[in-house]
Amino acid sequence: MVALFGNIAFDPLLPMPWVYVLGAAVFIASLAAGAGRLRSQFTRLTAGLFLLLGLLNPQIVEEARQTLPDTVIVIEDRSDSMSFGGRTEALDAMSAALKAEFRASEDLDIITVNVPQAGDGTLLAAALSDALAAAPSGRLAGVVALTDGRAHDVAEATAALLPEDIPFHSLIIGKPNARDRRILATKAPKFGVVGEQAEFEILVEDLGFEGERARIELKLNGTVKARFPITIGRPLSVPLEIEQRGSNTVELVVEGVAGELTLNNNLFVSEIQGVRDRLRVLLVTGEPHSGGRAWRNLLKSDPALDLVQFTILTSRAKYVNAGERELSLIQFPTRQLFEEKLDEFDLVIFDQYERRSLSRRAGRSSPTIPPQYFQNIANYVEDGGALLLATGPAFATNASLYRTPLVTILPSRPTGDVLTGAFKPELNTKGRRHPITSDFVGETSESWGPWYRAIDNDPVDGDVLMDGPEGVPLFVIDKVGQGRVAMLMSDHAWLWAKGHEGGGPYREMFRRTAHWLMGEPELDADTLSAVRNGDQLVITRRSLDDVDTPVEIIAPDGTRSRASLDRISDGLYRAVVPLAGQGAYRLSNEDISAVTAVGALNPREYSNLLPTEETLGPVSDATGGFVKSVELDATNLPNLRRTKLGRTASGSNWIGLVAHEAYTVTQSRRTPLAPGIFIFGLFFLFIAWGWRREGR
Repeated sequence: MVALFGNIAFDPLLPMPWVYVLGAAVFIASLAAGAGRLRSQFTRLTAGLFLLLGLLNPQIVEEARQTLPDTVIVIEDRSDSMSFGGRTEALDAMSAALKAEFRASEDLDIITVNVPQAGDGTLLAAALSDALAAAPSGRLAGVVALTDGRAHDVAEATAALLPEDIPFHSLIIGKPNARDRRILATKAPKFGVVGEQAEFEILVEDLGFEGERARIELKLNGTVKARFPITIGRPLSVPLEIEQRGSNTVELVVEGVAGELTLNNNLFVSEIQGVRDRLRVLLVTGEPHSGGRAWRNLLKSDPALDLVQFTILTSRAKYVNAGERELSLIQFPTRQLFEEKLDEFDLVIFDQYERRSLSRRAGRSSPTIPPQYFQNIANYVEDGGALLLATGPAFATNASLYRTPLVTILPSRPTGDVLTGAFKPELNTKGRRHPITSDFVGETSESWGPWYRAIDNDPVDGDVLMDGPEGVPLFVIDKVGQGRVAMLMSDHAWLWAKGHEGGGPYREMFRRTAHWLMGEPELDADTLSAVRNGDQLVITRRSLDDVDTPVEIIAPDGTRSRASLDRISDGLYRAVVPLAGQGAYRLSNEDISAVTAVGALNPREYSNLLPTEETLGPVSDATGGFVKSVELDATNLPNLRRTKLGRTASGSNWIGLVAHEAYTVTQSRRTPLAPGIFIFGLFFLFIAWGWRREGR
């Protein structure tokens, strides 16, 4: 065993337990001599000490030592918030100046750790933890953070990561009086019922300008819904009606002002998932016919639909001996349906309905559905409703619904001819592209059963998806105002439902038609969307027409770019671009626009860009460190001092780094403190002296 005291080492000649026993014996003998008042007490004790010293074998140790440098950790904040207001340039200059001063002391090693942008904001504490794992804890001099103070994982417990008495110095970069207007939502619902209002509560912050007014622009699914003023610093509740099932993208933009750090946080984006409580469908069948039950069965099979059906049983043209009222089980509630409760329906279907009149007293008659009610239906569609016309031969006559106010919203007009004879419906070019019918591409017309009647018509608007005999449009759809219309120009579609000669995709095709009419976003033909794939953004464009124009892209940081679309298949185009950070990407192509989110919709990094001492101040205070704004000037950097462990590590304008004075031994040589024979000689000399004194 070797014990070292200063530059004296002991190399015992006996095991230490024996040395301890002898030491105890010497002590006891000394006490006994004192109790017996022997004149040799001092000499016996001295002799025992020389014996113990000789057994311990003391040696002088001469060492060649090499001083070990201390380590300072420099944290450089390279997150997105540092890219505004000249902070990155100031960071580079200050980092170079500090490191030059550290190197000048010649006894400091530097560990530099960068804090990158992350999905959860600036993770400075995580970067510190990684750097501490790589630094020698016994030689850590301190930590210096160059940052704007916006760290999102720092808490009071962060100070516990550092060894005791090691300072954490925070140098805050950025102009303290910088201006940055931002918008945030204190309340943002994630779900809402389609057709009902969701309440947003928004707040605009602009430090030093509270009470002033700013203008807000509200967009829903890329369409501007409102523009209104807001008082800065005061929350405002904003109602918004959910338009569609599935994802609804809400954008709130506050106008920018000159001199603010960035416009990135002037935008708040949120996604609301629209859900439907129940879909209500009104089915009006003009007369009993073979296809009436097929429509009813189709609509009743969908559990998401509530069906209300009325059937006109017959007319006086067939039974002249009875009045029209006598042929109905109940009176047709036209006023309740088409005036009072029309807006409660998501879809209205007229199945082979023809204009007719009700007989009244004194030879007078009135229409079953008065013209003003048809006008109500037209207004209902333009305001966002849906209408499906399943026509029959009456559509080509004077009793046609085309001769009502519905003419303003119908995409095709009858020619007056009815074509008869077997034919097989065929998908045309647009039919092969539209989501309603595109899944049936590949099903040859040979596998579909025939129909036997088509109403000749001339489309004036909309898109034709299926053709009949001699190219007659068979299935026409159109968007009218905010609503949608579909027209089926035959009364024999029900033959598919019955499986006639193989049948056809009746159930799926018209189920999709109903949901397209009610605004199902997945069934839209003209769409623009994007998804993240690794480090790339994949943009998809669907269209019934050819698309030649590039997509305009606005990245989360406000930069604009364009991407050319490559044709993948009929009606499907795609572009792949590299990502430019996380947040909301705004896309536009021709007259369609979209917003897609990559990572966080409203990144924490942009939530507040003003420099602050509040976040890192508690960590610096807890470790005895320095926290102060150095703005953008490297001349504002504090002076450097080396301090002893446990001493004050900062002052009004200086930062301290602990000097541990650690070293390593490169060479060692030992020499005896005194010759062993000399020490044992002294032992025998004092023993003899003691005997002599006792013998007197």
